[in-house]
Amino acid sequence: MKILCNYGAQNIPASLQVNRIGKFIYKHLTDAYKLDKSENMNDVYFTILYELKPEYGGTPNDVQEMDICVSITTYQNKIRVNVIRMDDGEKTLMHKTYKPEDLVDLHRAFDLIMHDIEGSVRRKYRECNILFDTETHKRP
Repeated sequence: MKILCNYGAQNIPASLQVNRIGKFIYKHLTDAYKLDKSENMNDVYFTILYELKPEYGGTPNDVQEMDICVSITTYQNKIRVNVIRMDDGEKTLMHKTYKPEDLVDLHRAFDLIMHDIEGSVRRKYRECNILFDTETHKRP
């Protein structure tokens, strides 16, 4: 049985959804290792493993780590997700806004956001084999 908060399924304020979505991603992503929360923002940190493809000079089994920060916040009554690679340059890999009503169902929100993150990382790092798949990195 699902129990919804008193706002109703479609009327949850974006600021509350930010907290719900951030906690849900942190709890359901196996590689998540840190959650920073503030009033209208949640940062979820996780690690992606990758290796450079042989045609780009990579050697087999030379697996590297890429630390990612998913910053979830509100922006003009929408939910904005920024994805940042946490290295010296802190390169932004993705930024996207979502309508709050599209992310009310947390399982759907997780799938949608993680699918967008995975696609963005794969496009930005075509020279790498990304050893990350949102389906296999979900916690049961």
